[in-house]
Amino acid sequence: MNRLIMIWGVLLLAGTVQSTTSKASESSSSTINMSSTSHMSSSTTHSTPHVTSNTTTHSTPHTTSNTTHTPSNTTSHAPTNTTTHPTTAHTTSPILPTKPSPPIRREYKVKDANNVTCIIADMGLALELDNSTTVMQDKDAKVKWYFNVNPETTTANGTCNESTATLILTFPQGSIHFVFVKDKKIYYIDDVSVNFTWNSAEHWIGTARNLKLLSTDVGYATKCKTTPTVKLASNLSLSMADVKLQAFNLTDGVFGKEKVCSADRNKLLVPVGVALAVVGLILIILLVVLLSRRRRSPGYERI
Repeated sequence: MNRLIMIWGVLLLAGTVQSTTSKASESSSSTINMSSTSHMSSSTTHSTPHVTSNTTTHSTPHTTSNTTHTPSNTTSHAPTNTTTHPTTAHTTSPILPTKPSPPIRREYKVKDANNVTCIIADMGLALELDNSTTVMQDKDAKVKWYFNVNPETTTANGTCNESTATLILTFPQGSIHFVFVKDKKIYYIDDVSVNFTWNSAEHWIGTARNLKLLSTDVGYATKCKTTPTVKLASNLSLSMADVKLQAFNLTDGVFGKEKVCSADRNKLLVPVGVALAVVGLILIILLVVLLSRRRRSPGYERI
């Protein structure tokens, strides 16, 4: 009986210890779970501020910086381009050619007070200009310039009387004056003057007098292929190309019979003179040969 009571007491004690151990285990597990929950909560709390901090710090300033940079580029480039182009456009100025070219021919007429044609001049005109004496150029840079008178922009007028006549050609860059004189049975160009301006800064003036240029008989037209060049000043000359003109005594306002100018006649005489010299040389050679044959000695006879 006592043994039974002792066994029962042992069993009760063991049950009590197991129950206490189980509760302690559950309490520990609960504590661990609570700690895990607390850690997760802490982790969640830490993550949320981190995301919020990143979103606020990086995105907003970066967007604002780009928005500010765009108008800066637009402002810096547009005014620079607008200012540069007009400056470049005004740096180029027209330059006269440095090589001559054939001028364009045109017929110019002058009528007297009775509306009768008294001068007809069909010709091309060109100016030869030396830039070394103009104030706008370097004195050491001696370059010749050439200017062809444009008939499309040239007007003709003048006056005529019994013994003198004038032809005045006016164009945007200046003017050319011709004075014709009739002397008994002949007439000619006596005076030529030129007034020429280029680029509103460079100016040439020249006059040649007592020329007696292209002289021919009254009532005839003079024709000249060889270009007459008139020296008007140290830096200015006038060239007349393919000239056909007549002053005084025109019939029905048209050219009379033509006469070749002395320059063309002299030009024709050169080849003619050369040809005559060649023919004369050939004749001399033939004559020498004939004379040498006749002078052979006749002392030898055939047997």
